[in-house]
Amino acid sequence: MDGLQQLYYLHGIGYDYTKYDGEYVVFDEITRQRALACCGIDTSDDNNINSLNFELDVAPWLKMLEEVTLACSREGKFVLRVPESHRHTIASVKLPECDLHLNVDLAHCVEVGNYQHNNENYIALEISLGKLPIGYFQMEVSSELGSFCTELWSTPEQCFNPYTRPCTAKSLGLSLQLYTLKSDRNYGIGDFTDLKSLIHEFANLGGDFVLLNPLHMLFPEQPEKASPYSPSHRCLINPLYIALDDLESIVGKACWERFLAEPSLTLGIDFEGEYLDYISTSHRKYQLFEKLYEIWCLDVSNNVEFHNFVADRKYELDELPLSQFEWFLQWLAYSQLNACQKLAKDLGMLIGLVNDLAVGCTQEGLEYQTYQSSFTDGANVGAPPDPWAESGQNWGLPAPNPLKLKEHKFKYFKSLVRANMRSVGALRIDHVMALRRLWWCFLEQGKELGCYVYYPFEQLLAILKIESHLNCCVVIGEDLGVVPPEVTQSLDESAIFGNTLFYFEKNHDGAFKSSEQLRSSSLTMVANHDVPPFHGWWLGKDIEIKLAYGILQKDQSEQLVRERDIEKQRLLDWLRVHGKDEMTQHSDGEVIYKSVMEILAGCPSQLVAIQLDDLDQQHIPVNIPGTNTEYPNWRRKLNHEVTEIFAQQQGFIKLLNEIRKR
Repeated sequence: MDGLQQLYYLHGIGYDYTKYDGEYVVFDEITRQRALACCGIDTSDDNNINSLNFELDVAPWLKMLEEVTLACSREGKFVLRVPESHRHTIASVKLPECDLHLNVDLAHCVEVGNYQHNNENYIALEISLGKLPIGYFQMEVSSELGSFCTELWSTPEQCFNPYTRPCTAKSLGLSLQLYTLKSDRNYGIGDFTDLKSLIHEFANLGGDFVLLNPLHMLFPEQPEKASPYSPSHRCLINPLYIALDDLESIVGKACWERFLAEPSLTLGIDFEGEYLDYISTSHRKYQLFEKLYEIWCLDVSNNVEFHNFVADRKYELDELPLSQFEWFLQWLAYSQLNACQKLAKDLGMLIGLVNDLAVGCTQEGLEYQTYQSSFTDGANVGAPPDPWAESGQNWGLPAPNPLKLKEHKFKYFKSLVRANMRSVGALRIDHVMALRRLWWCFLEQGKELGCYVYYPFEQLLAILKIESHLNCCVVIGEDLGVVPPEVTQSLDESAIFGNTLFYFEKNHDGAFKSSEQLRSSSLTMVANHDVPPFHGWWLGKDIEIKLAYGILQKDQSEQLVRERDIEKQRLLDWLRVHGKDEMTQHSDGEVIYKSVMEILAGCPSQLVAIQLDDLDQQHIPVNIPGTNTEYPNWRRKLNHEVTEIFAQQQGFIKLLNEIRKR
């Protein structure tokens, strides 16, 4: 194999892919070279290419173990490599944390691979240590070749998943954007006390989980950057979600009483308004955060919980350079999030909170600055051409370098998963295909190019499995779009739920799939944050909004209206197939929506979620993909308070739960 072609393969640079329309595409040489250049590799230097190929292909065979070694927890099987001339020697294996020390006769081990180099045959041998606890353990293997240390990952076959147990009922959940919650006590943005209120209401009606938007840290100095999917740091929480009236149990009685005496505490509460004003809300809440911190600092000598929290997070996040004030806010946020999850479990929810992990971070954010060496230079994450974006999509998020992710025993990815599984019962991973491959966008001589780049899937999946058990956390992979078959199979085998949107579940002829055809191991929803809420979709309000904001021309909107009428008729046909034949295109959207949800409640999917926007009969989308300043994305609030919504919809929610749990 040509040296450069070999390096493409070893570095994960894709060769080809199949477009959404079935067209087979081979990436050209300029595109693949540019992808390598984004990883800092000079493709004109043959010596450098040959050196890298040796490091990636040959060098791993010249040592018994690499920095990380995977093992199955059920049998403790792992693989080590030795020259064939050492086949009949003894290896000593030590796992001090598991109190395990044994000598292995390599002559009795099964050969599972081999490699030729410099007239020497190297062989891969499978060793079994017996059943191991799940987790990461330091292992030392010694033989005539020397002593080698590795981090052994004892990996379960599947993620933590209570739904694999016999007789586990199918669950009903609620999806929402936390910042949209309206109440007469918050400062214009939904917070953790609003979430507590929602948990009380939904748990009392039999709900099992609440799916949130990403809670990631955004940009306190630039509050107008509001997208939860373009965060500054995914291991930190946006402090704006802190409820300022529920802190006594965290900061202590003395601090709390002094803070309550502040006359400015009730100023700035914003109940009205269709859209969230991030600038004024952030300014007001940070004023109060600073006042609270000032009071708290008067006596922090005995605050062991705070200091333990900071020490743990600094160790996990590579001494993240936050001020004590910023750590104080993180402590408050995580404490309140943990209280919300505890409440959900105490009220009988099977899962409780479901966190959402965004696919990436922004280049100007703290996460990128902290882990910059793990990213490429000049490549962004995006998506290839599809029916919704014929020229492809560039999401403006820097692409991780697949080889750099391996450094420090995958510490960066471990920290992401750990931080986002903390204090919740499940983790939804946005664009889960990123575990296997990502579409990179980059420029070459002013022209935008793109290709798929592959990641260390086996190791990233192993981290998910391990962390899910260590945190008792269910995993949901958002797998909408073109998904490689090996990802679909691996997610299923790993007990990771997929994610189904009813809008997109169609047969080859464009008709909606029958409810019986929907996947069982999936979270099924009518809509999410990237598509219009049902009532807006039924009335075509999303098309009207795009026309009003100049996103569409009049002829384009007229074409979309015609297409929407076809889609609505297909939906009516689907309802008739399921025994609901009394509705027409002139029927009220609320009647149509409830009929759809009643049918979906009985589908095979183990997880079904109602969207709070739909219970609120919301017409306006929270986000229009492909827009930034054209439309006020991520700002639209609900029409009603949580208690009002549940008072109006409690009979409907109870009915859905009865259908789910029959």
